Amino acid sequence: MGTVLRIVCFLIFCITRVSAVDTFPEKFALGRIDGDVTLSCDTAKPHVTWKHDSEDVEPSELAELKDKQLTLHNFQEDQMGNYTCWSEGELLDYTYILLDESWKFIDSIISCTAETFNCTFKISCRMDQAGFNVFRLRNKRDDSSWVQRSEDGFFYLTHSTNPYAEEAKQLEVIGEAVSYSDRYFTISHNFYLRDIIKPASPQINMSKKSVTVRPPASWAKPESYYPLEHEIQYRKRDDGKEISIMLDGTMKVPDGMSHVRGRCRDLLLLSQWSDWTPWQNVRKGRKKKQKAKNGTKQE
Repeated sequence: MGTVLRIVCFLIFCITRVSAVDTFPEKFALGRIDGDVTLSCDTAKPHVTWKHDSEDVEPSELAELKDKQLTLHNFQEDQMGNYTCWSEGELLDYTYILLDESWKFIDSIISCTAETFNCTFKISCRMDQAGFNVFRLRNKRDDSSWVQRSEDGFFYLTHSTNPYAEEAKQLEVIGEAVSYSDRYFTISHNFYLRDIIKPASPQINMSKKSVTVRPPASWAKPESYYPLEHEIQYRKRDDGKEISIMLDGTMKVPDGMSHVRGRCRDLLLLSQWSDWTPWQNVRKGRKKKQKAKNGTKQE
């Protein structure tokens, strides 16, 4: 069964070598220009031969074969790709060599936010870089597994931060990327959970006479321990001018307003503001005015 799986893996990588890498190889090694790369064949057999893609690897000054190891000296771009080891026509193992370009990336290209301090909610992260097509992230501090990008473009990472204790150690998010041209890089992003808080949008309830704002459902409790600051924005009916006020609780809807929306942030940390809620119509009851006209009542 193991031999069948290895043959399948080999065939897959022979195909993808033509169209280049479009996922993370299960087993890969990293090479840097002018450096050395050593590969080992995972087998109990004492002697093996090697192939680079479909070509045999012959011993030379740049390719040293010893027992079950292959060492490539003065590594160059044309040596990237899939390496397989064989014995008596049997495929034994493979390793894919990617060109390591991590040295090019000094500044982190990972950005993360968290809706709340609760560890029951995941951290949302983004990672992107021109020229690279496959990415993955993991929370190294909590020894989490690799996470692939979701359909909405985010990476959702679990964490074990205690919301009621001071953070003693930063989160460390590790990112990796590969390209169709067999290039690779890794980068890290370190932060405290408190530094990436961005609450979800608040809950806004409208009535004919008042507007009430409440924390988002995902926000940590008790609210007295995690106070939020709320900003309410009104749009005037006559000229469309927008007016902002700070609100905690309930207030009367000002006259002449057509729409209202709100956002919030952590009051103590002065965190990032949440996204604005969608504009809501202000449905305010009109006063009935009685006018004498031909003995009828009009509104």
